[in-house]
Amino acid sequence: MESVEDYGIRRIVVAVDTSDYSEMVVARASAIAIASSAEIHVISVVSLPKLIASEADIGIQDVRLSEKEFHEHHKRLIDEYLKGHDLHIESRVLHGDPSGKILSYANEIGADLIVMGSKAYGKVQRFLLGGVSEDVVRNAKCSVMIAK
Repeated sequence: MESVEDYGIRRIVVAVDTSDYSEMVVARASAIAIASSAEIHVISVVSLPKLIASEADIGIQDVRLSEKEFHEHHKRLIDEYLKGHDLHIESRVLHGDPSGKILSYANEIGADLIVMGSKAYGKVQRFLLGGVSEDVVRNAKCSVMIAK
């Protein structure tokens, strides 16, 4: 029987938001990281509009508040699922288009696996909105695990 080590997982990107899915995502990613002694990179993306005329259009106070919430959420998840394990752990909050930022960060660090959740959109919503997880699966250069 093959083990996690057989797959050469050295770096895992764990993309979370503040939804209930993030608990399950980190739990699953931490099990893989612990079994394979992999680095784990917990990231979140503060979504920014694609077209902005000036910084005033962004609502910088809202961005700072989102950053703070993500940092606190990361700390809690890391303490709960990864504390006490001898792993290299990074925590980052990025800004911009979520799928693009997840993909570029994974490429930048040479990730072997991206673990993320999937919001349960209906067919119409998925068609109109697309989906971050769907875009990441389609465009990732490494394996992607969708926790449901």
